[in-house]
Amino acid sequence: MRGEDASLSAAGPLAAESHGPGPSREPAGIYLHWPFCARKCPYCDFFTFGREHPTFNRSGDYLRALLDDIGSAPDRFELSAPPPADTIYFGGGTPSLLTGGELRAILSAVAGVFDLLPEAEVTLEVNPTAAGRGLAESLEAGVNRLSIGCQSLREENLALLGRDHDAPAARATVAAARRLGCRNVSVDVMFGLPGERLASFVQDLEELLALGPDHLSAYALTFHEGTPFKRWRDEGRLPPVDEDAAAAMFEWLMDRAAGAGFEHYEVSNWCRPGRRSRHNSKYWRRCDVFAFGASAHGIVGGARYENPRDLDRYLGGELPSGPAEARASSPGRSDQAEIMMLASRRVEGVPWEELSAWLGGDPQVLFRSEIRGLVRDGLLEPGCERFRLTRRGLLFADAVARRFF
Repeated sequence: MRGEDASLSAAGPLAAESHGPGPSREPAGIYLHWPFCARKCPYCDFFTFGREHPTFNRSGDYLRALLDDIGSAPDRFELSAPPPADTIYFGGGTPSLLTGGELRAILSAVAGVFDLLPEAEVTLEVNPTAAGRGLAESLEAGVNRLSIGCQSLREENLALLGRDHDAPAARATVAAARRLGCRNVSVDVMFGLPGERLASFVQDLEELLALGPDHLSAYALTFHEGTPFKRWRDEGRLPPVDEDAAAAMFEWLMDRAAGAGFEHYEVSNWCRPGRRSRHNSKYWRRCDVFAFGASAHGIVGGARYENPRDLDRYLGGELPSGPAEARASSPGRSDQAEIMMLASRRVEGVPWEELSAWLGGDPQVLFRSEIRGLVRDGLLEPGCERFRLTRRGLLFADAVARRFF
């Protein structure tokens, strides 16, 4: 999953009609983590295993544990009735490695616990190399939104990133999705790569936009602790990242996407009208998301929980007992900081009264010095009816988030 989770304290058992404290009362989301990949990318710090890892051969055991995880939800989360849900997100890893039959089994298990609404958004993350065999199967199984990990259409970038697909495979995957009738296609792009310049990124993005996606996610490369990329950078084996060039890429992206008719609705996400990621939006608005799979993060009734980031523990059925356990581990001030961080991701901003409901107090009092500093530095709009970053603030969104922790 792409770093999306949050938490707040809540009291009492979870009924179907209860979706956490605060202003949002809407159906829940479902996140399903599939940790297996044909090859693990050297920049990735998610809980994943490449084909070369001995754990890759335990995917059958993992599927059974995942089905058990889903089936145990009513008891673990004290569900008095099937909660309504309107988004399902298969993340990873490479969940497009799942066969149509495996996808059906998982979706059937979910439908046995949750009241899936007819208009539910069902997203599958797709690696272009894994898509050719099973894309039609996935759509026939019930997937109706594809998130395709193109990352770039420049061969030198794909080689640098250690991707196991080439540019023609990425183009062919998007074309196949359209040919098979998928009307909600998202593509990922990375920028700020070592040695990358603005001109090459401009060319890359223009080619991606020419594919006609409905949604675009753009992420600056991050050097996560414990990854080969971080080690290679520290050893001087990667060319340096030009921070000024990366900032120029993001500014150009904001203008170009707007000119192409895309709505910028979250710091790293743009969409055609009506094509926001409904699932990811739940995280930014702190709605209920039930998460299943090893390392998966969920939020239920305002309380965060995390499944074990350890395969043996997960296969052994070691899972959080439910909302009471999650509430006991939720530090109040950290929760409040996380709420402010999530609010800063929403480009349209968040009304102050909505933030007050989540925080249990006035954010302009709780975070008086931080907010004043952001206004002073030109990162937060002054005198606005909502907490909303300026264009400069969007450019430095990660730095804004750090102010609250």
